[in-house]
Amino acid sequence: MTSLADALRTATFYDVSPVIDERLPVFPGHPPIAVEADARTHARDGYFLQRLCLGEHVGSHVDAPAHAVAGLADRTIDRYPVDRFIAPYVKYDLTAFAPGPGELVSRATLQQVEGRDGLELQAGDVAIVQFGWDRHFRPESDDADERLWWIRNAPGLAEDACAYLAGRGVIGVGSDTATCDAAMVDGEITSAVGHDHIFLPNEILLFEGLIGLAAAPSRGVFLGLPLRIRGGSGSPIRAVLIG
Repeated sequence: MTSLADALRTATFYDVSPVIDERLPVFPGHPPIAVEADARTHARDGYFLQRLCLGEHVGSHVDAPAHAVAGLADRTIDRYPVDRFIAPYVKYDLTAFAPGPGELVSRATLQQVEGRDGLELQAGDVAIVQFGWDRHFRPESDDADERLWWIRNAPGLAEDACAYLAGRGVIGVGSDTATCDAAMVDGEITSAVGHDHIFLPNEILLFEGLIGLAAAPSRGVFLGLPLRIRGGSGSPIRAVLIG
C-alpha cells in the first residue's frame, strides 16, 4: 500500500473528460442536458446547489451491456465491481491515419501501431483508441451545427479490429469519439459491430467521449468510475489516465 501511495504522489494525471454543461453535444435523439444553476442559492436558501437533468450517456461515459444487448438487460452499470473501471491501458494513436466519418480502422492498422509504438496489449487491459477525433470537439462554438458535428460523425473499428481486441482479453475499450467502435455519418450509425456483437455481448465495457488523449503516454493506468445508478444503462464518468 505504501508503494502505491508513493507511486501516486509522483504520477502525472491526465483528465480526459469534457465539462458537462448545456453546450455539450449529445447523441442524436438523446435527452438534452439541462442545468438549473439557481435551484438553490445562498441569498434565498442559505446554500448553493444546481439541479441537473441529463441522460446516462453524456460527455465521457461508460456503456454497460444492457445499453445495447436486450438479452443482457440485467447487466447494468451498478452490477459491476469498482475494479472493472480501473485497469492498465494501452493507447492506439491513429491520428497519423486521419480516419474520416464512417471509416473503419482494421486489425492490420492496430497491429501497425503496435509495431510503430512498441505496444503489447495484455489480458485485463483497457484499449484506448485515439482517432484524433477531439480536434472536431468544439462545445464553445456559437454555431450549433459546428458543436454537433463531432458527435454526429465518427470513424469506427472494423469487425476484425473488434475481434482482435476482444481476443486479446481486454476488459474495456475507449475512444475520443462518442461511439467507440461505432461509425457515424451525418447522425446515422453505419457500423456498430462492437456494440452489437463483440464487445458489449461479452461484457467488454465501452468508455466513450474521451478528450485530450494526445497529451497522455501510450501506457499507464485508466480510471473511469461511474455513478452507481440502479439499473443504469451506463453513466457519466470522470475519466483519468495516470502515467
